Amino acid sequence: MRALNITTALVMQERPGYERPSTFFHERGSFLNKGEKVFAATPAALPQMPESAPINRLGLARWLVDENNPLTARVSVNRFWEQIFGHGLVETSEDFGTQGERPSHPELLDWLAVEFMNPTWRAGERESGRAGDKTNPQSAIRNPQSQAWSMKSLVRLIVTSSTYRQSSATTPALLEKDPYNRLLGRGPRFRMEAEMIRDVTLAASGLLSRKLGGPSVFPLQPEGVWKSPYSSEKWIVSKGEDRFRRSLYTFVRRSSPHPAMMTFDATSREYCAVRRVRTNTPLQALTTLNDEAAMEAARALAKRMIEEGGDDLRARLIYGFRACMTRAPNEKEVGRLTALRQQQLSNFAANAAEAGKIARDYSTRATAAEFAAWTMVANVLLNLDETITKE
Repeated sequence: MRALNITTALVMQERPGYERPSTFFHERGSFLNKGEKVFAATPAALPQMPESAPINRLGLARWLVDENNPLTARVSVNRFWEQIFGHGLVETSEDFGTQGERPSHPELLDWLAVEFMNPTWRAGERESGRAGDKTNPQSAIRNPQSQAWSMKSLVRLIVTSSTYRQSSATTPALLEKDPYNRLLGRGPRFRMEAEMIRDVTLAASGLLSRKLGGPSVFPLQPEGVWKSPYSSEKWIVSKGEDRFRRSLYTFVRRSSPHPAMMTFDATSREYCAVRRVRTNTPLQALTTLNDEAAMEAARALAKRMIEEGGDDLRARLIYGFRACMTRAPNEKEVGRLTALRQQQLSNFAANAAEAGKIARDYSTRATAAEFAAWTMVANVLLNLDETITKE
């Protein structure tokens, strides 16, 4: 192993027998003062492991997904609910204990947990009360699209519900009564997480690499973030499509995390953070407007609008709008974008130096002034609230 320069690491190995793991309680923490011998077990507040279960990792895994365990399924569905609705049925998704918040809809949480463990019976049989009726052979037929502990089935169940498919529009009265939508009186609407914002920007601009797997990558970030008197390491921006891979693959250095990610409430990963707290600061708008990576995406979107959007102004504006918002713009929105593009074109036509700074080494059929104007339009589209907000 040493000759091949292969790194080794200590591993755990199962004991050959089935003896319950044990250790000694050490008096006052001193390893020399052995006290009572204690054995591995589950928390007393939760169901105990069956006598027939092996006291090892396999037994623990079976205990975790046992139908009598009240936590695993509830915690799981609560985290999916949090991802889809912006906050969990239990707000403190990191704490289901006595110090955590009580669920806003306990019956719904329980129902989803049961559905996650035991997928839905056919709707007609369930509604008629015949689900599970042994005298009715049809009641034993499950939905073929559902599987026990299937995350895909759970997500499908939530996003196809009438609760999720509500409009996110609200009224002043409802907003005053339920500002955080804890009563689920409207559809979810919240700003996406840092990684999602970057991925959406890359996808709209046509830059996103969909390659799967492989080592971490180093996307564009401001110069000097890694400069330190204690280290000579440098952030060397990845080449080719690795520069535009999904944010999931971004290299993380805990002492110098990616600044754009941190601006949008990503974590430094110095400790486990189950739930991120969303903030709203001016620095976020400054980042998406001025960061070099944001401008790079704007140039790429501008090129798409010119080369793929069509030959006339209106078609190009609609193409760019749909790429960012996934819907067609109304006449008022088209009019405002048209005016913006004309304003920017007049500005850059009179200032060739500024147009060159924005356009950089573009390669399209448009002039530098035209490309710079389209870049600024694309920058605005990528910065619209609707682009970076899930609703």
